[in-house]
Amino acid sequence: MKKIIKRVLCVVLIAAVLVGALVGWLLHSSENYEIPDQKETIQNDTGLVQAYGRSLYDPAGNQLRLTGINAGQILLQEGWMSPFALEPLKNEDGTYQKDGDGNIQYPEFSEEEFRAGLKANPNLKDHDIDTLMQYYWDCFFTEEDFRIIKEDLKLNAIRLPFYYLNVLNEDLTRKSEEEAFSYLDWFVSQAAKQELYVILDLHGAPGSQNGYEHSGAAEREANLWTSEANIQATVDLWDFVSDHYTNTAPELGRWVATYDIMNEPTYEYGGTTTEECWDVFDRIYDAIRENGDRHVITVEGCWDFSNLPDPADYGWENVQYEYHWYNWQNQIIPYDAFFAYYDATNQGRDYDVPVLIGEFTAFEDREAWDAMLGLFAQRNYSWTVWNYKTTVTGWWTSSWGAYTVQMNLDRDTEELKCNVATCTYEEFIAACELTRTENCAKSTLYEVLVDLHTGA
Repeated sequence: MKKIIKRVLCVVLIAAVLVGALVGWLLHSSENYEIPDQKETIQNDTGLVQAYGRSLYDPAGNQLRLTGINAGQILLQEGWMSPFALEPLKNEDGTYQKDGDGNIQYPEFSEEEFRAGLKANPNLKDHDIDTLMQYYWDCFFTEEDFRIIKEDLKLNAIRLPFYYLNVLNEDLTRKSEEEAFSYLDWFVSQAAKQELYVILDLHGAPGSQNGYEHSGAAEREANLWTSEANIQATVDLWDFVSDHYTNTAPELGRWVATYDIMNEPTYEYGGTTTEECWDVFDRIYDAIRENGDRHVITVEGCWDFSNLPDPADYGWENVQYEYHWYNWQNQIIPYDAFFAYYDATNQGRDYDVPVLIGEFTAFEDREAWDAMLGLFAQRNYSWTVWNYKTTVTGWWTSSWGAYTVQMNLDRDTEELKCNVATCTYEEFIAACELTRTENCAKSTLYEVLVDLHTGA
């Protein structure tokens, strides 16, 4: 029996040594990882941002690294960061569900539910729903916000998540060009005034590309991939967008750095990006290029480098690859181990394309922020942090946004978020007004971005 125990202990010891050696090797490899030297300048006759090797280049041919922020929660609702809701979650006895701090909890709340709630609300029947939505958009992001991003935060790009219903009708036909691009064109034009590049990000595709709330419909089913009608509508959407910014509005198209053709695409809910997804990307790529469009096309992989193909396999050129880095176990898994994990997945997938970290956060950990932003600079990764604004029900701030919309809801009286299915016109307008930047509080993320360019 003792011999068996000794053998088991020996095996365990050897396994521990091997695991330790592997972890040590990964950490060493990650710390010493370098990309090949990149050209400082290239010949660029397109008038657009271009991808060459592992770098982006501006219209003048100078190396460019996008450093920006997401403008999420405008065109797509995400319940956890929204001032709007439906009914709160309830216990079996009918009381409201609350977290450990006494804050009332809400179910997922998607863009589809936002629109449906407004349409069904008997108190809003005399008001045009599109006008109400536009009022919210106008409050959430104004001309002043473009100035803040450029001058105060010293960033050069904004990633704008949009929904397919901003461009297409519910029956998947195209809206008129004027209606389809009224907001997108306004956004790009305001960014252009501040010399900010825009990344157009299809955050919610027809049928949903991942089943998550932030895709517009929280049905937990990725119905894009199994419906030819939804796939073709997505291809047509990008055909419409690329034709607009190449042939109809090329002066605005110059400030569109790249088309982020699909946010967090997973073939199944909770899954990853698979070959079935790649084939749809290829159809979108072809539709864009057939318009004579020479914009950089950004392709996302969920959740790491192993989930995208060699671009040469599809003949893709002038593309950028995108990943989202969220260390959800931030207090458990140190950032250096987190980086090493991604480098491990990069083995054999180190393609000659620029990389965009399109969403990330280090929460309240300033040391992790410094390490992450330093690593991106070292590797020439472009980045757009998530997010410009977020909403909390109380009086605190959240690192999920540079600005926090503080609703200051009274816990004792169980004051609730604005229910779009039952609110009055005045209550809806008041919720919109809360989101104006002058009514928000600066958060940790704001400080991180300011310190980045002040050297603090």
